[in-house]
Amino acid sequence: MTYTKILIFGLILCTLGIAGCTNTSTSSGFGTGGGYSINLRATQTIIPQSGQTTLIATVRDAQGNPVNDATRGVSFTSSLGATITTVDSITLGACSTTYTAPSSTNTATPGVDQVTASYQGAFAYISIYVYAP
Repeated sequence: MTYTKILIFGLILCTLGIAGCTNTSTSSGFGTGGGYSINLRATQTIIPQSGQTTLIATVRDAQGNPVNDATRGVSFTSSLGATITTVDSITLGACSTTYTAPSSTNTATPGVDQVTASYQGAFAYISIYVYAP
């Protein structure tokens, strides 16, 4: 293993130890824009390659009211190239989607995936820890 890989896995192990091996999380990043705000969370933030978790985005307008948008959903991106199903609408201020981590046959290696959710200029991000099973 290279020094970088050892350092990354060491940081992940430290995070697990400090967090008490918890695997749920709320938003690790929060932003506003265009009069909207997003909070992003995942049902699990530590998953194996090819594993799945549910991402839940809560969207509010400038007055703090839940957003309803039947024509436009929240956009999600992944720094590791995970598969994230498309979200077409927001109902009662929330939407959810399935995140599938890259597989071991993919060129992606285990690591920390930064997932970003955005809607009308607002954004939030969360880290998903992907490990080799």
